[in-house]
Amino acid sequence: MKWSYSSHNAMRRCQLQFVFGQVIASHNARDPERHETYLLKQLQRLPAWRGSVVHKVLATVFLDDLRHGREISEVALYRAAQELARKRLTFSQAGKYRQPGMTKARAGDGYSALWEHEQGRATTSADLAELDGVLAACFGNLLSQAELLRELRSGYGHRAEPPLSFLLDGVSVKAVPDLLLLQSDVELTIVDWKVGESGGGDYSRQLALYGLAATRCGWWPGLRAEDIRLYEVNLLKNSVIEHRIGTDVVEEAEDFVYGSIVEMRGLLEGARAEDLDLSDYDVARSPGTCALCNFRSMCAARLELPEAHPVAEPIQGRMF
Repeated sequence: MKWSYSSHNAMRRCQLQFVFGQVIASHNARDPERHETYLLKQLQRLPAWRGSVVHKVLATVFLDDLRHGREISEVALYRAAQELARKRLTFSQAGKYRQPGMTKARAGDGYSALWEHEQGRATTSADLAELDGVLAACFGNLLSQAELLRELRSGYGHRAEPPLSFLLDGVSVKAVPDLLLLQSDVELTIVDWKVGESGGGDYSRQLALYGLAATRCGWWPGLRAEDIRLYEVNLLKNSVIEHRIGTDVVEEAEDFVYGSIVEMRGLLEGARAEDLDLSDYDVARSPGTCALCNFRSMCAARLELPEAHPVAEPIQGRMF
């Protein structure tokens, strides 16, 4: 069993959604249902997809500029994102993610699977205009954050999306911050990029988990929580929030992860896709969770509900 914050959130949103994604979904399984579940798991809606394009450019072009001390070009970032986005849109709209034998490794950076394309809705000129607007805003806002850029340029050992892992109660705990760098042998900066227009939520726990992983993964022996700077950067809202943590926050984060592991173990222990009884798992509390779930048609079929039941009102333990 492996633990991550995203798997925890899936489990808390809906136990069935979690089981579909963690147990049933399989790329290599011969069972058509399990392979279909894997494909559905890859689907992204346009807002999240746009964010993934921005993240990819930050993890490649932007990172390369930081490492080599080059001037950051807003135009270069924007053009790289445009090119990548068009490539991915072409791949997804052609349904290539459903081609036999297609894998992310084979497709490379061009792999993409949009929920809208799966529903038969083609990309429109309005979609492209909105995409270009988001890209321009994100990279324009990034270049306006002079103080943040100075700190990022002053560091060294820049890494994008490094897998920070450690063991807790025999379980591999994994955290993947968007960007990290060292300011000295004992000071670490971690950046979490956000691309969202809404007010969003409180991400302090997620940032604290990055701090926990940094102090436990063994990459920087002797690193203290107090020596970590955590930045939550919303590129669409042009906001930078610094989170400072201490030993107490890291200990609280570890307690949180441990409690989640216990809960997750109770769901997954002995669970096999071949003999799952979905009635053993609770469904979402919110109808909105079902409306946005990639597995909703398969879930309804498994629970012997009419397939056309997208607005079924779920309550804990039952679905009508």
